[in-house]
Amino acid sequence: MPRSIKQLVLTVYHAAVEPLTALRRRAARLAMFEPRGEVWPPDIPVRALRARDCPPRCKAHPHRIEGVVARYLGDRRKPSRLTPLVIDLETYPTNAAFEAYVRKRSSRTLPKVRQAQRLGYRARRFPLSRHVHDVHAVKTSMKRRAFGLVLDYWLLRLEDVGKPAVKPVAWRAPPCRRHWTMWWGVFLPEPGHAQGPVTVDERLVAYVKLVRRGDFIHYADLMGHADSLDANVMALLHFEIMKWLLDREDPLVLGVRAVLYGAAEQGGEGLVTWKKRAGFEPARLTLVEES
Repeated sequence: MPRSIKQLVLTVYHAAVEPLTALRRRAARLAMFEPRGEVWPPDIPVRALRARDCPPRCKAHPHRIEGVVARYLGDRRKPSRLTPLVIDLETYPTNAAFEAYVRKRSSRTLPKVRQAQRLGYRARRFPLSRHVHDVHAVKTSMKRRAFGLVLDYWLLRLEDVGKPAVKPVAWRAPPCRRHWTMWWGVFLPEPGHAQGPVTVDERLVAYVKLVRRGDFIHYADLMGHADSLDANVMALLHFEIMKWLLDREDPLVLGVRAVLYGAAEQGGEGLVTWKKRAGFEPARLTLVEES
């Protein structure tokens, strides 16, 4: 029942409230960014559907985009009603080039990452089943966030997050390198800390659910524990992921054109400012056919 209530509320919001809110906020939110180039926001063509060379175990659909990410994609005939906030990886040949651009926007952002590292926090990918209890703790640690009231604070059950592991589990690569879901987290060593019957000796304090759909990666769910936000764990998580993407060494990130994190019209101005300092910019993601 709690999950059904949440789904009903979100369905009504996305269908009726969000489009009107986007129209009201758009001009002011776009004014928070400096235009780059003659066409702004720029149009970024992306392929996202299942391709002919995807392996049999690939879960992507060959004809339509499924899930909330579809709200951020347009096509030649019907653009999105939202303005996605995107990092265009083609703009940055290296991670050093990306960090240099971030420094121009804010001199304080990258030092926050180093501060989190000095405090002992580390970021890496992880199997969800290994840290279901910690993810649940993060999700229910605040009543209100940048998007407003957090329904999960009252409604989220442990089983809604996932099925907890009953023995140690290791991270495993997804079967398709162009379509996958992956969890990254920020961890702090904590000897004896357990997830149910499994001792993991570390605590997950922030996480992001990454969803790759062909040419782009979507930050589908990004959240930090209330007790750790002041330690700048969210900046650490984001910039470690960007380094992973821009190093371009892992086959799972080859061919990624863009990173998407919500829209300019969503959330409070504080969240949009955070995204701006993290390198995100307004763009139009236009879905094109697979070749």
